[in-house]
Amino acid sequence: MLSEEFGGRVELAKAYFRGLTESVRRHFAGNGVIASMEHCNDFMLLGTEAVALGRVGDDFWCTDPSGDPNGTFWLQGCHMVHCAYNSLWMGSFIHPDWDMFQSTHPCAAFHAASRAVSGGPIYVSDSVGSHDFALLRRLALPDGTVLRCEHHALPTRDCLFLDPLHDGATMLKIWNLNRFSGVLGVFNCQGGGWCPETRRNKCASQCSVPVKARAGPADVEWTQGKTHPITDVQGAAQFAVYFVEAKKLELLLPEETVEITLEPFNYELLVVAPVRIVSPEKDVGFAPIGLSNMLNAGGAVQAIKSTCDGGEVTVEVAVKGAGDMTAYSSARPKLCKVGGEDVEFAYQGGMVTVAVPWTGSSSKLSRVEYLY
Repeated sequence: MLSEEFGGRVELAKAYFRGLTESVRRHFAGNGVIASMEHCNDFMLLGTEAVALGRVGDDFWCTDPSGDPNGTFWLQGCHMVHCAYNSLWMGSFIHPDWDMFQSTHPCAAFHAASRAVSGGPIYVSDSVGSHDFALLRRLALPDGTVLRCEHHALPTRDCLFLDPLHDGATMLKIWNLNRFSGVLGVFNCQGGGWCPETRRNKCASQCSVPVKARAGPADVEWTQGKTHPITDVQGAAQFAVYFVEAKKLELLLPEETVEITLEPFNYELLVVAPVRIVSPEKDVGFAPIGLSNMLNAGGAVQAIKSTCDGGEVTVEVAVKGAGDMTAYSSARPKLCKVGGEDVEFAYQGGMVTVAVPWTGSSSKLSRVEYLY
């Protein structure tokens, strides 16, 4: 009956998808829906009318389906590389979704770091009562909001035609943009992947070794910023580069790089912020890093402005979230304020750190002021 009414299975499928589209629009606010299983051709072509997201990689494998005792680890790097490189193509017509992961998995932090800077949704498939809340708090704010990047992550140019899975030498580097900084994710994914001879994913444990890479401000495609172009990059003489895991800061020239060495299935995230001269008279350089307790630290910085009143210079930063607000400052501030109230702060190695309390909502920003 249905076949006759709708004219065959093609028309029947279209009717199903029209119903699905109408249901999504009715029951989900805007685009508040994920599409974890959206990999079949019919859904990709017909179901995207209401869903802007699309999976760009194979499943997150908590264990190796072949039974390889080492597979639990090498498959994690394989998943990450596939997501990054597939985004080059799929990101042109759909917003990449890097899939779920489990917060208690041996490689959970490795996955969490990639999801934090992927620009896509972040969701986990934890068993009930099995959660790493310390890790989850580095991804989500107290109200469940995540600090999403402005775009979708892509591989850096220098690793586009190399093999971050099988050559035992190449690091996967991915870049993205926040409103006032870039972010570089560096991942040692070496250890296995697609084998053209056997036509299946295969462990290559001989490649799973410590890997070195060089990274710097030029790895970030600054001109791709469309929603909030980072205008401070034009003519920036220096960049403050904050290492999220090492918790250290370095000043780099635009074309300068640093060497990073990582063990297999380890990572580092770099916040790359242009240094602005907020007071030519006092020669004060300033760059907001963000909430250093979050994996995507730079995503917390929502606005910045500097004013000069007589001889006093004030830098004001609007912060989304709670935790340790970190900024580079070439000079020690005279005082810092949060919400107009004087607060204690730490200043060491060019880093200013201020504790920012939770406002009760991610839509209510904290106002952090630095006075010189």
